Amino acid sequence: MPYHNLSSSMTPTCACCAPAPLRSGLGVNRRGFLNLGAAGVAGAALASMAPGKSFAASGNYEAMLVNCIDPRFTTLSWQYMGLIQGVSREKLEDNYSHFVMAGGPIGAVHPKFAAWHATYWDNLDVTVSLHHIKRVIGISHRDCGAAKLAFGADAVSDKDKETEAHSEALSMFRKEVNKRQPKLSVITGIMNTNGRVDLIG
Repeated sequence: MPYHNLSSSMTPTCACCAPAPLRSGLGVNRRGFLNLGAAGVAGAALASMAPGKSFAASGNYEAMLVNCIDPRFTTLSWQYMGLIQGVSREKLEDNYSHFVMAGGPIGAVHPKFAAWHATYWDNLDVTVSLHHIKRVIGISHRDCGAAKLAFGADAVSDKDKETEAHSEALSMFRKEVNKRQPKLSVITGIMNTNGRVDLIG
């Protein structure tokens, strides 16, 4: 279907409401309807290719991931979660809720980001209530700008110092989860820029 860059004053809310000269340009003809039908069939086929996946807003899911907003780690985090097995030995892919904030678990506990804390813990309560998760996975990462803001650049100036600072925050994160949601298990780690995770605690 061709794309038309119409001004806002000319843009119809739907194809059937468009003036007659635009309707043919928008592809609302026999071929257009056939294309729409084909798209619907393709969508149904894609949905059927995910057997056993639940698309409900609530249900029984394995985990919650909390990690950082750094764009370098978006795909790496998704790939990492696809490798982990849940309690039921199923892969966690499409089986976890996801909370993203600067610093990830560091942002959830460090005093520098105190204004954010309630937002994260309230979201954890919601995912426990709606998704009945069994574990929380808190992943910070190397070369993190939020960690530098929290700890100071000198405190994360080499890998050993960085590991020590992150480990302290991840320990605080585990304790907070255990206090608030004692039935949940907690996994924490530091992701390297190549995607490898050094598990902490």
